[in-house]
Amino acid sequence: MSKNNKNLVPFGKYEGQPLKVLLADKSYCAWLVGQASIRDQYPELCDLAFKEHGRDLKTPSHSRMQAEYMTEEVSLRLFYLVNPKIFNHDKEYYVHNINEYFADKMSIVKTVCERMNNRISKIKKMAIEISTISKNWELHRQKSFAVPVSPFKKYMDGREHEEYVFKNFAILIVNDPEEIYRNTIRDFELFYTFFEEFRSYLAESQFNQVSPCKTSFEKKFNDVTIEIKNHEEISPKFSSRVEKFFERALYRYPTCNNERINYPDFLLGEWRYVNPKKTNELYYVELKPSIGDDYHAVLNQISNRREMNETHIKQKTSQNVRYILVIGAYDGTGVSFENVKRIFKTEELDVVLEKDIDDVKLPKIERDFRISPFEIPALNEIFNILDSVKKTIRSANEFFEDSKNSAAGF
Repeated sequence: MSKNNKNLVPFGKYEGQPLKVLLADKSYCAWLVGQASIRDQYPELCDLAFKEHGRDLKTPSHSRMQAEYMTEEVSLRLFYLVNPKIFNHDKEYYVHNINEYFADKMSIVKTVCERMNNRISKIKKMAIEISTISKNWELHRQKSFAVPVSPFKKYMDGREHEEYVFKNFAILIVNDPEEIYRNTIRDFELFYTFFEEFRSYLAESQFNQVSPCKTSFEKKFNDVTIEIKNHEEISPKFSSRVEKFFERALYRYPTCNNERINYPDFLLGEWRYVNPKKTNELYYVELKPSIGDDYHAVLNQISNRREMNETHIKQKTSQNVRYILVIGAYDGTGVSFENVKRIFKTEELDVVLEKDIDDVKLPKIERDFRISPFEIPALNEIFNILDSVKKTIRSANEFFEDSKNSAAGF
């Protein structure tokens, strides 16, 4: 390839020697193809080096870049440069979203609690009157009572009250006011426990704005693969009895219209906390110390790797996948760098300069933070409403206990 003999090396430490001697030295070939001036002056020689060792011939600069991109700091700066939105999931973000979730349940809680208080009040009134007439059934024909339907029950005919008719003492075995009351508050306790267990989950959990990067080197077909989890899922665990009580709302089993009509109103809400579909980012990064007017070859190389990834690697549905080309320098003369970036972008490929990554100033990243339930205003308001029913229940418990003691002669 010298001017006199194309089979001899034209320069460097192998000058005048057969080309096969140079090509046998892989490290020297790596250095050679990494020099922009040599690529411009001796493109045929560089092509021979690539043919001998493959297009993935690693230059010393390439190895340096790989080593640098194995670090957490550089990976995070790259993520922030390409997609800064993934850093939005800080503590304030979680508090806001959780508060919105509970605010959405506020109307249901208010309705349930209002109906609970009305039902308990009517049951107590019924118990007092039954206690009076049961002392002498002969003086009374029959007595009927309309009690509001439990908020945890719904009749197909749409009735809003249950009618209880008392004719004699035997009826108390079937329709004992205290038993009706106990069944009512049993359901409410499960309703209350849902919020209690959600609150405990928040108090005991730790969250991250972003989790530490998982970086792999030369994985499958890629220079560097970086994965970062940018959203901790809110996934409270409930006791089996609460899960059973809410299962139709939590899991949305397919139902026919008639079954759905029979759902109690409180189950029609969206009780399962909905997390974003995409919770982490997966970046396939191609590193090049420099590219020039041969950028189309690099574009084809990355496109081919993407095709191989899609064929041979199963991606998680929770992952947002991106392909990025990181270069040390652009030394092309035929097309401007901005136009090269636009060409790559049309193929959904990002091109980033090393110096732009170095210039990134990362925001403060919150790790392993906790969310106090007291930081969720809507949840606190819900417990204020629920606790008002708890107060009513304590009063009713005392009432029924006193009634038992009175009947027993205490």
